[in-house]
Amino acid sequence: MFKVECYTGSKLQENPVAFILRDSRYKVEEIIDRWYGEGSSYFKVKADDENIYLLKYYKRTDHWEWVFYQNPKRMNSLPYSKSGMDPFRKVGWEEMDPDSRYLS
Repeated sequence: MFKVECYTGSKLQENPVAFILRDSRYKVEEIIDRWYGEGSSYFKVKADDENIYLLKYYKRTDHWEWVFYQNPKRMNSLPYSKSGMDPFRKVGWEEMDPDSRYLS
């Protein structure tokens, strides 16, 4: 079961405030991003379980769809590549251009 509770201001289904997924209710703590497609609206939200969800609202049929789920804490547990490089580390300028003879 998937159901979305919304705050309705001037527009129909304007902002999701909570949703029910598999008999558990999650409060939307933050709308991280939103964008509009043809006949639909997308909401990337952070819920009270600290996870990220993408919700899609179909305007014509007035129904919601759960598109994806992401656990940010698990993103840091991804294995590194075989090269041993950490894909999430910040790279300094000297590492990006080791051939510095072209720099003035």
